[in-house]
Amino acid sequence: MLMHSFVVIPFFIAVSCVLLYAAIRLLTHEKRTADDLLQDVKVGGITKRWQSAYELSKLLSNPSLYPEGDAFTREMASAFQKSKEDDPRVRQYLALAMGRTGKTVFFEPLTEALPEEKEENLPALIYAVGMLKDPRGAAVLSPFLNHPNTRVRSIACAAIGAIANPSSIDRLKKALYDSEPNVQWGAALGLAKMGNPAGKSIILKMLDREYLSGFPKVDPDEQNQLLLAAIEAAGSLREPELHARLEQLSQTDRNLKIRAFAGEKLK
Repeated sequence: MLMHSFVVIPFFIAVSCVLLYAAIRLLTHEKRTADDLLQDVKVGGITKRWQSAYELSKLLSNPSLYPEGDAFTREMASAFQKSKEDDPRVRQYLALAMGRTGKTVFFEPLTEALPEEKEENLPALIYAVGMLKDPRGAAVLSPFLNHPNTRVRSIACAAIGAIANPSSIDRLKKALYDSEPNVQWGAALGLAKMGNPAGKSIILKMLDREYLSGFPKVDPDEQNQLLLAAIEAAGSLREPELHARLEQLSQTDRNLKIRAFAGEKLK
């Protein structure tokens, strides 16, 4: 009995210590700042670097969590420049982190890297430039609408649409005839954002679940996101055909969120 107690008591003590340690780690992790994460990106091991860059990309989407002063901005740009030969995930997440700040101070570091960037990193950098919404980005990203990689073309189209510089209207009109549906969708949505109805026929198709179901790689969640984006575009164009489709969706779509959003855009 004594031996049994001797074995069991330390076991529970050990379990308690493990749980306490895990709780401390969790609390510590939750309180990590942008400076902490950036430091881990700079000096951590390979896994810690890309994971910290990922966490940083999420954290910096909240403007209130961006450190005050210019030091962090300089260090962030420096870390990105030095990540060129690092694990691609580090560079990709750092680019997204810079984009999500919405700070145009990161326009130069991102765009200057584009001409010689590795192809696997291009979508993240292009998307980041789009998130900055700097009007200069439309011209910088336009050459990527002709890139041989369909994913690069698709992201470039979405990014140019997000920037919504009227100077890009003709380029987006041309992208409506791209062989890749994703590129067509991005072009139509971008044009609608600028009040141009040139992509109306494509938006009409995007408002049709049967059409979207013809793309096996588009899962149900992605289908709903495409519908929401198309509804937003249709609502901004005020075209009779589009509004007739919105009316139908507001009454018959199987997703209540889609119904409500379509009804809202009809008001």
